[in-house]
Amino acid sequence: MNLRIPLLAVGYVASTALLAHHGEHEAASSATALPSMEAAANPSPKEKAARLLFSDRRLITQHGQEVAFYSDVMRDKVVLINFVFTHCRDSCPMQTSKLSKVQSLLDGLVGREVHLVSISVDPERDTPEELREYAGHFNAGNGWMFLTGSKENVNEVVRRLGQLTATPESHTTLFILGNVRTGHWIKLHPDVTPAMIANYLRSLASENSTMPGSSTR
Repeated sequence: MNLRIPLLAVGYVASTALLAHHGEHEAASSATALPSMEAAANPSPKEKAARLLFSDRRLITQHGQEVAFYSDVMRDKVVLINFVFTHCRDSCPMQTSKLSKVQSLLDGLVGREVHLVSISVDPERDTPEELREYAGHFNAGNGWMFLTGSKENVNEVVRRLGQLTATPESHTTLFILGNVRTGHWIKLHPDVTPAMIANYLRSLASENSTMPGSSTR
């Protein structure tokens, strides 16, 4: 599917390209049921490659649940990923407020066809309790997961997404959207409107309806 993407607003990339050359894109740019954390007994080559690409590092949700990043958070899903930390006083509250509006615009889809994932870039201070309180300020519902964990695991996940920075304050403000099943990825500039974000997520989710044996997790 071809998405009409405004120039300088987003970059349309395959999943492998998402992790490479990430710097050049900067300027242009719940308690919900979780799948088993155990990998399939006989994963396909595609599954193995995706797990390697994103990593299955263990992270912790705002509800204190341990999850494997690829297997539990990403596999077969349409996701929006952004990066925050609770002591941030400028870009993070604005980003999170914007996603709260996206959640409202996608009423009924978040947690089923679309999943929101906010990863803390300050895991040493952002405990699950801190993230749960932060999420509550923005009325985060089922299908919106806030993630922390050991610094090593969080950094590895963020690195594989191509967004690791030296300090929390220098983290990317891009929104990363993707359909993990189809490998379609989009990077959205932080100035994009909630309505545009919601429309891109609907478009990514609609790809699944054309795939044989499609189902939403």
